[in-house]
Amino acid sequence: MFDRPDVSLGIRRTADGVVLVDRSCGGCASCSAGASLWCLRPVDEGRDLAPAVPADRGDVLGAALAAASAFVEAPAASTVLVVDEEDGPLAVLVRALGPARVLVGPDPFEAALKAELADMEPTGRAAVIVAGSDARAAVKAVRRGGHVCVGDPAARMPSVTELVQREVTLVGPRAVAGLIRRVGDPVWTATVAAAA
Repeated sequence: MFDRPDVSLGIRRTADGVVLVDRSCGGCASCSAGASLWCLRPVDEGRDLAPAVPADRGDVLGAALAAASAFVEAPAASTVLVVDEEDGPLAVLVRALGPARVLVGPDPFEAALKAELADMEPTGRAAVIVAGSDARAAVKAVRRGGHVCVGDPAARMPSVTELVQREVTLVGPRAVAGLIRRVGDPVWTATVAAAA
C-alpha cells in the first residue's frame, strides 16, 4: 500500500522505525475534493501523521488507517461488522469512530457471530461491513443494499455481478491524514499496540 505513486499515504524510515506520512499536495483537484489519499501531485517528503512506530507495524497500521478511513465515508449504521482480528488495529479504530455497535470476527459467516447479528438486526446482517483482506466475503455477508468498506486495494474483490445482485455499494478511503488526530492519542497508542 505504501510508496505507490497513486496514493499519498507513505512511510519514512527512521532510526526508531517508520513514520506514516501524508504526501498529499493539498491543492490539486483530488485534494480540493476531499480525496487527498488520491492526490494527483504527491510531494516527496510529506507531513508526519504520528510519531515513529516499529518498522514491522507500518504496513499493518497503514492498512488499518485506510480501511477505517473508508468506514468514515460510509453511511451511519446501528451495527457495524469488522471482518478482521478481534483485537487488531482496525477493530480499535472502528470502535473509536462512532456510536455504532461494533462486532468483530475474522469470518463473517461464523455461527456465533451470525447469531449475535440476528439478535441485533432485523435482517440478521449488518448494514455496514468493514472488510479486511476479503471484500468478496463481506459483500456476501452484508445486508442487501448495504455498504462494504474496503481500504486495501489488494483485497479479494467481488465480481460486478455479486455487487449488482446484492445491491451493495463498495466504499473506499478518501483521506487518512486527519484520522489519527480525530481518534486522539490514547486510541492511536492502543491501535499501535494492537498491531504488535
